[in-house]
Amino acid sequence: MKTQNAKRKTQNARLQTTCNVGQTKRIAYCVLLFLTLSLALYVWRLKQVSAENVRSFTISPPTLNLTLKPGRKTEKSIKITNQSEETQEFTVTTVDFIVTDKSGTPELLPVGTLRDNKYAASHWVMASPDYLTVPPGKSATTTLYIQVPADARPGGRYVAVAFHPKGGTGPEGSGAAINTVIGSLVYLTVSGPTKESATVTAFSVPLFSEYGPIKLTTEIKNLGDIHITPKATVEIKNLLGQKVFSSALENLNIFPGTSRIYTNFWGQKWLLGRYSANLSGYYGQKNNLPLMATATFWVIPYKLISIVVLAVVIAVIAFYYFKKRQEPEEVKE
Repeated sequence: MKTQNAKRKTQNARLQTTCNVGQTKRIAYCVLLFLTLSLALYVWRLKQVSAENVRSFTISPPTLNLTLKPGRKTEKSIKITNQSEETQEFTVTTVDFIVTDKSGTPELLPVGTLRDNKYAASHWVMASPDYLTVPPGKSATTTLYIQVPADARPGGRYVAVAFHPKGGTGPEGSGAAINTVIGSLVYLTVSGPTKESATVTAFSVPLFSEYGPIKLTTEIKNLGDIHITPKATVEIKNLLGQKVFSSALENLNIFPGTSRIYTNFWGQKWLLGRYSANLSGYYGQKNNLPLMATATFWVIPYKLISIVVLAVVIAVIAFYYFKKRQEPEEVKE
């Protein structure tokens, strides 16, 4: 009797264990299914949000370079093309901008930010219409009206025509990117006597390198009261005076009172010897003001040379060692 009771208890325990294992597997399966569905829903929602936030449009032209005499006026059209799948609405404003860093990044100036800003021109400029609704795949145009006062000071003036999208965090598109808006930058030159002055404040290359590529850095500072667009070329010559590399600086504007850094790369890897780098170019409204700088540097693959020399030394030693061993020994009487 006791034996039957013991067997019955053992069978009940096994049944209970089996039930517990089955219940645990079901719970684990439900949790895994829940996590999988949650992850799939999260990824789907993330894609939906990304699709909603992407805005793509093109501004043409992204920059305008104008020259006007005091008292003159002009009109220019700026086109925006909506390349997204939804209708986009934009508010168009004209604000002054300055550049303070060495990368040429424009900084918008809210009205009244710099009351003594001698480069301001927003009060000479108006955009109409100032509100645009652009259907998908279509374009809209705003007209920029510029009136230069008769007593305007000669020199550079700078204004941005900014397109502010309605809603969202910011668009993707071509044009001058300015914080969360993009638009056209207007470089306006008022004709007349102006101060044009610039200097190469730095022209550097690593004095010693083991291998290429070789990085050449040029910094040009605009000391005048009008923007400049330097045209210059970097050339490298070897010890024999032969030109082995040539590259032009980027075609970039330099805001008055600021510097701009240019970077060129000589992509050759295997080099040996002393080289000279020369910068030559010009700037100015008449392209007649010179820019010049020079630098010298060395490229020596010393590790490779050391390995080659060591290999040669080992080879010579080995040669004489085996040669000596092969020589017949002298027979002593």
